[in-house]
Amino acid sequence: MQIILKPCRETHCHFCLNKLPADTVPCPSCSMPLYCSQQCQVQAGGKRLRNDLKSYGVHANLSGDLEKYIADIILAGVSVLGTECLPEHRHECQGVNWPAVLPSDIVLAGRVLVKSVEHQRHFSATSCFSGSLDLCNNYVQLPSESKLDFHIYSIILLYCLQLSYGSECPMNGVTIAQCVMLLSKIKFNSMAVVRMNFIDVDGPQVHSRMFSSAGDSLTSTMEQVRVGQAIYSSGSLFNHSCKPNIHSYFLSRTLYIRSTEFVVAGCPLELSYGPQVGQWDCNNRQRLLKDQYSFRCQCNGCAELNLSDLVLNAFRCVQPCCFGVVLDSHVAKYEKQKVNAFLDAQVRKLKNDDDLYMVACHLFEETSSTHQFEPGCCLCCGSYRDLEASSATVNKAVMSIRRLEDAIAANEVPTNILSDALGSLDMLRSTTHAYNKKIAEAEDHLAQALCLVGQLQPARDHCEVSIDILEKLYEPNHLVIGNELLKLASIQLALGDPSAVHSIKRADAIFSRYYGPHANVIFPHLQDLKREASNTVL
Repeated sequence: MQIILKPCRETHCHFCLNKLPADTVPCPSCSMPLYCSQQCQVQAGGKRLRNDLKSYGVHANLSGDLEKYIADIILAGVSVLGTECLPEHRHECQGVNWPAVLPSDIVLAGRVLVKSVEHQRHFSATSCFSGSLDLCNNYVQLPSESKLDFHIYSIILLYCLQLSYGSECPMNGVTIAQCVMLLSKIKFNSMAVVRMNFIDVDGPQVHSRMFSSAGDSLTSTMEQVRVGQAIYSSGSLFNHSCKPNIHSYFLSRTLYIRSTEFVVAGCPLELSYGPQVGQWDCNNRQRLLKDQYSFRCQCNGCAELNLSDLVLNAFRCVQPCCFGVVLDSHVAKYEKQKVNAFLDAQVRKLKNDDDLYMVACHLFEETSSTHQFEPGCCLCCGSYRDLEASSATVNKAVMSIRRLEDAIAANEVPTNILSDALGSLDMLRSTTHAYNKKIAEAEDHLAQALCLVGQLQPARDHCEVSIDILEKLYEPNHLVIGNELLKLASIQLALGDPSAVHSIKRADAIFSRYYGPHANVIFPHLQDLKREASNTVL
């Protein structure tokens, strides 16, 4: 069961969740949902019969045999109605607006309840209305405000469903309680359905585009856009890790799960419920997981020291020749807890990690090592940095970088904004650690801006620096690195740089690791880059 998210109602198909074409197909009864094809509209269901093709006005002058042939082609693969393939829009297709008004997870709960009712009809069941899911929930841990919201929404939802199902959706204490628990299960177990969105610096990318001309250079920014919310019973069985060993992705409505590394027999398969190591530091990841899922993460990424959590938002040491990190109070608290919990094991691990030694060599002292975890103190030499003044400097620099982002989005980068951003990058470098993610993001934005103004050589340099930092925060074969390599390859091709071939091969290997045979489907422009690279080599 799935539902499209509100911001995507006008841009994505309400059934397959792919981007809508220019020629959309609305529901013939209520016109609220939009579909990419008639097949999606029929599968989603509604008040109209699925074989009523004349209602669209396109077959009025055709013979019966020809109309039947067209219907068979258009509706190929559409299965007969059953509880396993329920026309999910039918109960919402009554000329009312409640599915568009209520939050997406409430509408999703309605579809689960309707499936339960249809199941009872199909099998002539005599059991009472339930709509339950065999999934866990965190209702007890929810704050009182959320519990009250669930009760209110349950009453509203049951009232709306009575418009279609009457007494089959009774509203009493038992059904309201069942609906409340269903909402809690959906909040706890539903998955965000995402689509890849590619934003090019100088406009939408087309498959026929070649990248060799300097005037046509571009960098392509890939982002995962949340377009829907769904319940996948199998997907809900996997536990969380901030350093997952499996990756989930979607083609149309189908969920695919693929391992991204060799997993020893007996070891758990784990996916990420939210930001991973490299995206957020440990304290922010823990806070999100606690608020949304009511548990404290104890995965390897959160239980053990790692370079990413130390440097992600760290300041640099005030001593010019010291590469040590300086932590603020929030980060220092969590990293100190890791060492306190497994002091001996952590110290032994640190001795085999050259990167950690470079940024926090004092942690190798097996006695009283945790006294160095004081906010503002360098983890290598102990020098003190004024965190308040440093934070003010960083905030000022970030504001300038954001103005550059806005200019890139407007496809026009004034000289003064570009100059200010370059100065802000120097401020970040002098204040934050060399592996701080804000520097990587600034370098990336500058690469895009410099492409826009035609300065390809410095654009390539900034892009390479960004990748070097991100490889420290994630790991060299992470999906994030694959996207950055596509940006780098497009600039290299525009410069006629043969090293683009290596960048593309690396990106291809990374995407294959995460998406297997579907990599070329999800990243169609990757094939264009390969062809252009082969032409460059020739």
